[in-house]
Amino acid sequence: MTFSVFITRDVLGTVAIAMLLFLHHSHAHGQDDTLYSTSFEELSPERITTKQIGEFAVAANGTVTISGKFASTGKQCLHMAGDANNSIEFQLPDHLRAFRGVSFRAERWTSRNPFAFRVEIQQNGIWKEIAVLDSIIQVGARFLSHIKLAIPDEGSTTAIRFYATAASEAGVLLDDLVLHKNPPQRPTSLSPVKLPTRKLKLETSQSLFISGTNDTHTFRIPALVTTPHGTLIAACDARRKSGADVVHQRTIDIVYRRSEDNGMTWSPIEVIDPIDHGGCSDPSLLVDEVTGDVFCFYNYMSLDRSSKEYRFYVQKSSDDGKTWGNPNDITDQIAGPELENAFKFITSGRGIQTRSGQLIHNYVRVGHGVTLFGSSDHGTTWKPVGDANPGDESKVVQLHDGTLMVNSRIAPGKRYVHRSSDGGKTWESEADFGLPDPRCNAAIIQYTAKRDGYSKDRLVFCNAASNTGRENLAVRISYDGGVSWSEGGVIDRGPSAYSEISILRDGSFAVLYEPGHAEVRFVRFTLKSLTDGEDFLSKPWASPKVVRSAQN
Repeated sequence: MTFSVFITRDVLGTVAIAMLLFLHHSHAHGQDDTLYSTSFEELSPERITTKQIGEFAVAANGTVTISGKFASTGKQCLHMAGDANNSIEFQLPDHLRAFRGVSFRAERWTSRNPFAFRVEIQQNGIWKEIAVLDSIIQVGARFLSHIKLAIPDEGSTTAIRFYATAASEAGVLLDDLVLHKNPPQRPTSLSPVKLPTRKLKLETSQSLFISGTNDTHTFRIPALVTTPHGTLIAACDARRKSGADVVHQRTIDIVYRRSEDNGMTWSPIEVIDPIDHGGCSDPSLLVDEVTGDVFCFYNYMSLDRSSKEYRFYVQKSSDDGKTWGNPNDITDQIAGPELENAFKFITSGRGIQTRSGQLIHNYVRVGHGVTLFGSSDHGTTWKPVGDANPGDESKVVQLHDGTLMVNSRIAPGKRYVHRSSDGGKTWESEADFGLPDPRCNAAIIQYTAKRDGYSKDRLVFCNAASNTGRENLAVRISYDGGVSWSEGGVIDRGPSAYSEISILRDGSFAVLYEPGHAEVRFVRFTLKSLTDGEDFLSKPWASPKVVRSAQN
């Protein structure tokens, strides 16, 4: 069944007014380039038909209504239901015809097929299709699809139309429609994404933790960092009795190994946490490049089966991981009493240190998004930094221009990305369809930046590059801060789950990952291998500590 929305000079009805007049009276989201915006708050909840209102007219075919039951912002939205010939079209007055960008929030009503959704514009009297969003708009609550489209600069745009096809009683919800003066900096990716297939040449590949050995049923959840002295520290869960998470078994320890020769040889497996009255899981490592200290975070649950609370613990090493201090419970510093019984956990893998020296990491509030926390006194105290929503297990990275990015698993077929230019106070969020993902924890790291004397800004990402299952572990590189990604190369075509990435002292890359649950494996490869010989460093790689010291 089909529905579409038309905006024409003689056919703009309630919706046109809703979408144009209300664009004007609604919030502009603080963007200087906003021409008009609306969240449909000033319209009566009713079915939209053809109606002339002032200089605007809206024509809606089929079942198109203003709904008071759902909304992204405010209390209302536009609902294009699953009926035949549903459409809505808006004719633009002269002062809006030079707009060069359009954005809106969308939600697919159900997963039942058929479903099709496209956006068209009228320029020079000709209708042009500018976006097919059938596979882009997500199913489910919270209007997770934030669509941002550029308008071709090929003449005056006199109308914009939304057209959809859906099953009966299904359809699509639209809200927060904005017309922009300029094209979006990061438009929604509409091109089909190629899954990586080229096999990377590996310098090293070895099993560091093998399930069924060392009194451990399953080793899982890798964490990996390189210290300022070049020492590699690899950590993971030692799940003693089964492969289940700590909420189901309280017999998990955090174990680790060290390498002082770029991963060629490793120390024996040792336990970080000395806790014997509960279980610990999901290690993450963070290096303070200024002091040289290494922090290991993990989640703790007591042996009391009536307790379901994850507590947040951290231990510090000041000798490159040879010894570790006592566990420090920081839960109350970063979560607060109101979250005592919330389902929350620190994300495994790694945290970061920003250029200003601040230490930053994150934890997940299941169903509520990601909370960043940090320390400005080298780990003596910790406090919340900001929230990014939606999100699940996430990694935070500081980009070449100082922007904080949270890259999160969210749903099969995409990642969710949040960017903040004010240190985590506010965020710009969007789904990234350029990173196929089966909803699995991934890894991301800023490799080089022009401001540090390198020829290129380089951001590197590692994940199970598949939309259907945890397999095909691949690495990609971005030269524009994650706006676009290379096709990349494959580390392991087989089963591949969680992974973590680090940079070795010779500038090569190290990845610790799960090839299934039988082991935790370490591999090493070069920039030349990652880019198939097309990229190389313009100067030898240096650790952030060395780079910042040279700048000072």
